[in-house]
Amino acid sequence: MKSRILLNLALAGLVVALALAAWFGAKPAAQAEFRLSTLSAAGITRIAIEKTGQPAIVLQKSMNGWRLSAPFTARADGETVGYLLETLSATSRQRFPVADLGRFQLDKPLLRLSLNDQEFSFGTQNPLSGEVYVATSGGVYLVAPYYLAHALKTPADFVSKAFLAEDEIPVGFEFPDFKLNQMDNGRWSASPDNPDWSQDELNRWADEWRQASSLVTQPYDGTAARDAFTLHLRNGRSVSCKILRREPELVLLREDEKMQYHFPAEVGKRLLQPGK
Repeated sequence: MKSRILLNLALAGLVVALALAAWFGAKPAAQAEFRLSTLSAAGITRIAIEKTGQPAIVLQKSMNGWRLSAPFTARADGETVGYLLETLSATSRQRFPVADLGRFQLDKPLLRLSLNDQEFSFGTQNPLSGEVYVATSGGVYLVAPYYLAHALKTPADFVSKAFLAEDEIPVGFEFPDFKLNQMDNGRWSASPDNPDWSQDELNRWADEWRQASSLVTQPYDGTAARDAFTLHLRNGRSVSCKILRREPELVLLREDEKMQYHFPAEVGKRLLQPGK
């Protein structure tokens, strides 16, 4: 019995010794990471994406947020733009000299992304890691394909899907068969009067307009309008709109933007008639 106890103590001591050796022993050096940029996302005011054979996509930052300025003008989706800006924080475990660019298909890059004055040229994928070769700041790096995927989007992908901007709050609706106006006390006045519309329903309806988000937003394609209506905003402006299609989806044109917004038919029914 005594010998067994001694054996167990010896084994326990060996485990402790091995643990201490592992703890105090030399640790493997952390692998170096190279950061592709020192720029701050907050300081970026211009973004350009150039693809061979396609018009450049240009985004400009304004006081009211990001706007697409080429190949057409439109309000831009801030979240989608934010994905591009994440390129600034990309890191790579490998850095190659800028030589023999054809080896990485960077002599004729798939696309060029410019964030202010820094250019990122994207080449081929590494067949083993799936990472993408990027040339920038005097070096060639390997980064996750995530960054390329967001730069490959079409111009329409960068357009805001929100029908109304954040500062556009509707206080009046003027449709061919009815009108609604919000009075100073916050209550809605309908003409002609409709007793089936409660104030809660009208408030929810106005909120649905504020939050209306399309499936697709694209430049006006010239489709003939079927009906027209006007939204009156709290800031004193009015937005003239046209109904291009009701089925199988609702398509609305904002005449001031020359952009058309595509909504599911069910959403369209609710937007065009309170209480639906």
